[in-house]
Amino acid sequence: MNNFPNIQPFTEAIEEQVIRNPLLNIDTFIIPSPYIRDPDIEKSREYSCVWLDEGEILGYMQVYTDRNNRNFHIYKLVTSPFGRGRGIGTAFVEYLASRIPGNGRVYLYIWEKQGDTIEFFQNKGFRQGEPMVYRNLVYSHLLADKHDILIIERQKKDSLTPAASEEIGKTRHDARKTLRLMSNMVDMLSVDNADRIIEDINRETTTMVNMLNSFRDNMQILHNVNLQEVILERIVPYIDASTAPCELHLELKTRAALVPGSFINMGRALVNMVSNALDAIAETERTGIIRISLYREEENIYLELEDNGLGIPKEKLVKNSKGIPAFVGRTTKGKKTGEGMGTRQIFATFGAGNIEVTSRPGKGTTWRIRLEKVSGQLNKWYVRMDRRLNEFKVLWEKPDMYQGADRNAIIASIWQLRKMEIFLFDLILKFSKFHNIRNVYRTILSYIEGALSWESLEKEVLAFRCEHDNMKTWLLEISQEIKLRKDKLRLVTTDNDFRGAMFKSYGQAYENIIIFTLDPENGDFRATDRKLAEHLDFAPYLGKEKEELLRGEFIGDMNNDNKPIFLGVWTVKSHEDLINKLKLIRMGAQRLLEMGIHPQKKLSLYQTTYMRHSEDIDTDASCTFDDMATCTDEELIKYTRLADDEFQNFFAAAD
Repeated sequence: MNNFPNIQPFTEAIEEQVIRNPLLNIDTFIIPSPYIRDPDIEKSREYSCVWLDEGEILGYMQVYTDRNNRNFHIYKLVTSPFGRGRGIGTAFVEYLASRIPGNGRVYLYIWEKQGDTIEFFQNKGFRQGEPMVYRNLVYSHLLADKHDILIIERQKKDSLTPAASEEIGKTRHDARKTLRLMSNMVDMLSVDNADRIIEDINRETTTMVNMLNSFRDNMQILHNVNLQEVILERIVPYIDASTAPCELHLELKTRAALVPGSFINMGRALVNMVSNALDAIAETERTGIIRISLYREEENIYLELEDNGLGIPKEKLVKNSKGIPAFVGRTTKGKKTGEGMGTRQIFATFGAGNIEVTSRPGKGTTWRIRLEKVSGQLNKWYVRMDRRLNEFKVLWEKPDMYQGADRNAIIASIWQLRKMEIFLFDLILKFSKFHNIRNVYRTILSYIEGALSWESLEKEVLAFRCEHDNMKTWLLEISQEIKLRKDKLRLVTTDNDFRGAMFKSYGQAYENIIIFTLDPENGDFRATDRKLAEHLDFAPYLGKEKEELLRGEFIGDMNNDNKPIFLGVWTVKSHEDLINKLKLIRMGAQRLLEMGIHPQKKLSLYQTTYMRHSEDIDTDASCTFDDMATCTDEELIKYTRLADDEFQNFFAAAD
């Protein structure tokens, strides 16, 4: 397992998640039952597995074996559209081969039209066996011995990694494969299988969009851009080719001009700036002068572009609440020949917070752009977060939620929302170098809950300090999207039908300790990462005093009954109050059971935060949710004990 950190056992709980995930339910072109040809094999959880990445299932392999563990049938090997191109299928095959006995053999059946999939397995050491015909479909039989698979994989690891220049060829090849598969699916379309075929075509379409977006990201995001090269290769030739008489003055004062970004997008932005400058110069009917200066100050690179053109009127330099001048998106040309698209692209590339524009009408305009200098390779955390944000912005559809909307669509939107919140948690933690992250989170929470305006949030966030200026833009974008989705959910989930999905979806945060504050009367709650808040931070948004609420905590998958959910209270003032607080915990357990928590899931009890009595809740008295929910008033006493002297009249550090 050490060589496959993302591969985990295929448990019953995981299987339930797979069944509920439409992107992983792919069975149109596999044999309908593994027993058709091999009636004696059995499903093996020992050899079946899933691929988990940040709590998300990106693929799974379902394996059946004979009683002697000699033959291993890969019945399903499925990769989510969001996991394609990451080598998950290869890892599954190698993982299986590394675990089976020395004389083990692996085999599977593949629809003959899926030639690329057959080729994939043949490249892994599989050979053709006797084909099988079922319901007029011909299935290729592929098989391989353990050692054949491992030898092929070892040889590939010893070979060189393909050069970056081959990436476009690989993308074209993979896209063509997907198109061929969809074409074959269309050929098989009939009245009987229309629903399944159309669903699979939708899935493969998503796969191709993801693949092409991934390629675009690799070309645009994951590069260090040398600004000197951009200027010399894109800008100088552009000015030389201009028909307007113009002198170019270059002042390149730094050689270390590497910045994170896209060579293509930055080149386009600088060409747009120069094009606008040349147009402004042409309207003055004088010999133009364009000065481009590149220099370094501390950890930033600055690019200045100055022209002696017509200039921009003062009123068009006024910035809106987002820091964008009035001329952006509108032509600055005197003859009104443009549409302002160039200025939009400039601000989209560099960000409003990094651009300063000054101008004197009749004299000229100066653009000053700040870029963050990078040394060596881009920070892996930054790249990973950028990819995650891109997934939200490009791959996920906006929630189509309304009264009476499809229940599954609403639940899918809830799980997407939680994934965004987990991204927000991880992002806020990175502000800890310069700020108290609990204050940062409280600011974001106030906005999401409607207690802080967008203008106030933007003002506060833009004043934050951080390692990457883009982090502030990310923080604003993801906060705004989360608020939008939460507001829509509140309109369509007026009852408690979706509280379970809302609560259990936090289980995606496998590596985060999640705290929550719960109203046990109605099941309303708020939750976040343990590092970002205290339970009391949520009390104002639940509209009740803390004595009426419960505080809780959990980590990992909600469906794992052995991982407990903690429940507790803030104060115990007397014996009567102690029993009332246990009744409150019992009510909380009942609410959580209604929300879908398994009856046999472990429930552990928190240490009371503030003790004013000689008795306390017994934190050693672990039980199940069913035990607590069905406990009588008389039986609640078994969850009490004498309080430790040192904890009386003491505020626990946690809250």
